[in-house]
Amino acid sequence: MFTTGNKSSKRLVFRLTAILLVMLLLVSCGRNAPPNEGKPVDKGKTEATVKPNDHKDDDKKDDNKDPGSSQSIVAESYCAYMEAKGELTTIISDALSDNPGTELDSLSLLGVILVDLALFPATSFGLGEAAANSALGFLGVKDVDYKENGNQYSIQYTDDEGMKYELQGVYDKSADSLKLTAITDGKETVVSEYRKSSFGYVAQTYVLDDDDSASIFYLAISGKNGAIGISEASSKPSDLTGSESIDFPKTSEEWYAIDGDDFTGVTSDGRELSFKYTPSDD
Repeated sequence: MFTTGNKSSKRLVFRLTAILLVMLLLVSCGRNAPPNEGKPVDKGKTEATVKPNDHKDDDKKDDNKDPGSSQSIVAESYCAYMEAKGELTTIISDALSDNPGTELDSLSLLGVILVDLALFPATSFGLGEAAANSALGFLGVKDVDYKENGNQYSIQYTDDEGMKYELQGVYDKSADSLKLTAITDGKETVVSEYRKSSFGYVAQTYVLDDDDSASIFYLAISGKNGAIGISEASSKPSDLTGSESIDFPKTSEEWYAIDGDDFTGVTSDGRELSFKYTPSDD
């Protein structure tokens, strides 16, 4: 049990960890923007100065790339989802941290946030091996091997301790859905999926721990509103359909939801929560 005296330090560690992860994702996602976005056009470059090879790939169609830019629809989609998830988790953790008696319950969200480190390479899907090497360089990994085939993507790499990792992804453009599978030394450790819904996003992440116990996180996101559910799991969940309601995470053993300034939830020890949320000033 944590003592009252270290509540603030635990909250600080949580917030700093979340901030660092968000910064890492923002830097990587920022690399996905078209190179000339927000910059004046170089009027000095005319048709006469364009090299013959500048258009050699114009006849090759890639449904997962934006025409006329180096931007990948897959990476852009993932970063948009991560921005939405980041906003919801920040609001819910802020509400728990600043409400008397629920400060430590915010630590339950740490796993929901930290699992994104395993999925971080998805920010480079569709952008090629150079982009994957650049993004993963932040993490100090080596032996990056990037592959893509149609709507399927894979990035393999090795950490400084020789551990081998792989992230596989399958993107469904029509549903704006991405399913990710993280593999560590040949063993599936994370299976995560998000997809667009009528109100925003629905998502689920299955996490297998070192002791072979498993957890599952459910998310429903509608702007600044939504819900996060946390449960133990005995097996991987079925794929999302996109017809899930914004309340579907509330079937979890532990869940937290925000609707305007109305905060509700059930903690890990079964306490029911209901209070008004006022955004913190810090």
